[in-house]
Amino acid sequence: MALGKKRSSSQIDHHRRAFAQKAACIVAGCTMPYSLLASELCQQNALEELEKCRRANFNMMFASPYDTHKWRSSPHMHQQLKNNVEHFSDGKIYFNTFDNGILGVGTELAVHTARGAIQAALISVSNLTPILPALDILNIPFWCAEQQQYLNLISSNTWQNHVLKKIHQQGKLTILMHYLPGARTVTSTKRYGEVIKTPQDMLDIVFRIPASKVLNQFYDLCGTRAVQVPWKKVATLAEGGRIEALDPSIVGLFNGPNNLRKHLGVISSINSVQDGWLFVVNQPWFNALPLKLKHALHDAASKTFTEHLAQQPNIARYCERSLKKLGTDIYVPNQEEIAQWHALAGPEQPQWLPFKRQLLGSEKGFMRFFEAAQA
Repeated sequence: MALGKKRSSSQIDHHRRAFAQKAACIVAGCTMPYSLLASELCQQNALEELEKCRRANFNMMFASPYDTHKWRSSPHMHQQLKNNVEHFSDGKIYFNTFDNGILGVGTELAVHTARGAIQAALISVSNLTPILPALDILNIPFWCAEQQQYLNLISSNTWQNHVLKKIHQQGKLTILMHYLPGARTVTSTKRYGEVIKTPQDMLDIVFRIPASKVLNQFYDLCGTRAVQVPWKKVATLAEGGRIEALDPSIVGLFNGPNNLRKHLGVISSINSVQDGWLFVVNQPWFNALPLKLKHALHDAASKTFTEHLAQQPNIARYCERSLKKLGTDIYVPNQEEIAQWHALAGPEQPQWLPFKRQLLGSEKGFMRFFEAAQA
């Protein structure tokens, strides 16, 4: 017993130290002058990077859950964002990347960015919905999962006027870029190992969900025992048999933290909703920039988005091949099976009416979104 307590205490101390280091870094980002902060944060970098930091007028701390070096398997675009931001701003903004979850993942990053502890982050749509509820309309299944539909919607005036404008009025975050890693799946863990072909196969399984009220409703309709679990804990719970299935895209599954890819059973490509990510910046920080630098960030994001679309198909194929090599099967439901998913949870189902009204104001409002996605 004494030995067990000692180990537990050591673990607690380790977590406290890690949190303190993380908090110190974040607090530095909030309180230190930008020029001083750039010098302090870049001591460990090459002299060229240090010089860029010193010359910059603004230090942009960008946090991401993903490893910069694993660009073949993830469309995170860290290096492209850095190059483009620094190029379009003529070096006046230094793009300082904190990758691999150093400053947190998921909702944790959303909170840090919204509060201004960091200036920018890569965060999934679902993990932003507690702060930006309007985005949750994207998680109603089977109307905007295809890449072209998603592109149609996010580039439409309807999206700009009824979602991005609403988000801007909140005064917390500015969305600079959308990512399209692929559609969500229903994926069994290796310990559970069953193939999920239809909603009937979902009955009473323990299903991990992200922080999305709409996805929670979807999996309730499927009869699962839905549990909201932070992304960084999913691999541990999958390995221990505490969850039996989850829903990220193939790209999201392969790049999940703590070697999640080693704990996957069978992926079922039901193509329900896009597993969308976003490049967001703290809005007060963005608003304080000179107009020329605001335009520079928009131009950098636009160029990076185009580069992202060109790379994404190769990245998706890489993740799919790599998962198969690890022994994960990928099942594509037939038309009859897909029809069962649509019949249960398609966008016309009455269970979605309260969400449409709450998020968009009316059923008619949703139809404008639907038409924009199909255009």
